[in-house]
Amino acid sequence: RDVNLDIKRVVGYRNFCNKLWNATRFALQFVDDFQPTTTLLEDLMTSGKMAIRDKFMISKLMSCCSTVNENFTDYKFGDAQQAAYSLMIDDLCNVYLELIKPVMYDKTEENKDSRWAAQATLWITIETGLRLLHPMMPFVTEELWQRLPGRGSLGEDETPTIMLAKYPEGNSDYVDTAVEESMATTMKIINACRSHRSHYNIANKVETHFYIKITGEGEAAARAQIDDIKTLGKASAVDVNADDADVPESVGISIVDDQTTVLMDLTGLVDYKAEIAKLQKNLKKTQPSLDSLKQKMSTAGYEEKCTDALKATNAEKAASLEKKVSDINEAIENFKRLELLEKK
Repeated sequence: RDVNLDIKRVVGYRNFCNKLWNATRFALQFVDDFQPTTTLLEDLMTSGKMAIRDKFMISKLMSCCSTVNENFTDYKFGDAQQAAYSLMIDDLCNVYLELIKPVMYDKTEENKDSRWAAQATLWITIETGLRLLHPMMPFVTEELWQRLPGRGSLGEDETPTIMLAKYPEGNSDYVDTAVEESMATTMKIINACRSHRSHYNIANKVETHFYIKITGEGEAAARAQIDDIKTLGKASAVDVNADDADVPESVGISIVDDQTTVLMDLTGLVDYKAEIAKLQKNLKKTQPSLDSLKQKMSTAGYEEKCTDALKATNAEKAASLEKKVSDINEAIENFKRLELLEKK
């Protein structure tokens, strides 16, 4: 029978191959001085040197191995591919690789244990992830697997090719849901920090000071991963549940959920007049479009002559424009308020 094939999915997975190649080649620079062992996973898990980010990555890896095997057993090949894709792109590339950059670049004696744990976690994740992907992406995974440091030194059980290597299986003993929940909380905070910086057009090279108001179990997670929040949030400092007297008045506020609020100190970082001018320029373009559409919708005979589909489209467009105008006006008033606070 015919199978529907979306060419965009083919292009997407081609891009995934490029991303996998580039990310793995980039990551290899962090383990070029690392020597793996045949018992590396057990050595790592019993070392007592792992940070939360390391435990998170191993936990996600073990969960993914189990998921992929289950999907293969059930002949759900697309789901197996998607699970492996999510591990390598979402968990490894977008989170873990970014978190460990400061650890990898710090080669001081004080950082020796943390760096070894990060190297071991990275090597295990890449090596296992490539074996997971091999049945679906045989050529690129073979090439990258052969380039991993330690090839040829892992004993008589080491295979000469990834094709003969044992397929990965999950170990439920290494799945840590508490750590994954802690990282989920941390990532929500980091996303709020990034959103703040984007909203106020803060340059990447400028670090900012964040204040986190958080209650419940999330407080422990935030305190335990302040360094990770600073890394991905591009923060000069992160204060958790600081006294209100220590929080400046000119702050941007983002409510993450009912337990978490992230504030960013804006003192000296924003040219309020320039931001207000840009918003007013945007408003001058948006408001006429809304007025014109409303006038069109209120003309005589509009309800009788227009199709239901057209009326629905115009109503949706009008609601979108109204929200945009409202958001712009709200942002202008917010900048004016912050400008006054900074002048105090």
